[in-house]
Amino acid sequence: MKAAIINKTGGPEVIELKDIVLEKPGKDEVSIEQKAIGLNYIDTYHRSGLYPLKLPIGLGLEGAGLITEVGSNVKNFKAGDKVAYAAIPLGSYSTHRNFPASKIVKIPEGVDFEVAATLMTKGLTTYYLLHQTYKVKSGDTVLFHAAAGGVGQIFGQWAKSLGCNVIGTVGSDEK
Repeated sequence: MKAAIINKTGGPEVIELKDIVLEKPGKDEVSIEQKAIGLNYIDTYHRSGLYPLKLPIGLGLEGAGLITEVGSNVKNFKAGDKVAYAAIPLGSYSTHRNFPASKIVKIPEGVDFEVAATLMTKGLTTYYLLHQTYKVKSGDTVLFHAAAGGVGQIFGQWAKSLGCNVIGTVGSDEK
């Protein structure tokens, strides 16, 4: 089993691929065999030290995989379930990991690991913007800056499906 770990902050060169031993999951955790991970800009903030972390630490907030074992208190999941997550604790840049069962969701049939892993953070952010920050309704006009980014692409489609008029801005002609 392997995990990407940093012992100091800096550029990409501080990331080390280490052999790890995965302990049994805690009573409220599951063990996950990672099948895909999401890469997010915040990962560079963690690695660089912009968002200080207690070192050493693994990187990555977002992943998807198969449950291989469940803790004694876990009732809603079982070995073999396809799951995804986008939350702390960090450490998705790994082949296997333990993770709190309260922070995972089952992947619906027809959604592959790669799609689930890459959409969790961006999808949750979009949900928050559309339903928590301001509850949009059909007919609203929404201006979204950085529409070519991951959140922007999901936001534009989702807002349009809710009946909004969406105006997106981008930073260059290529975007």
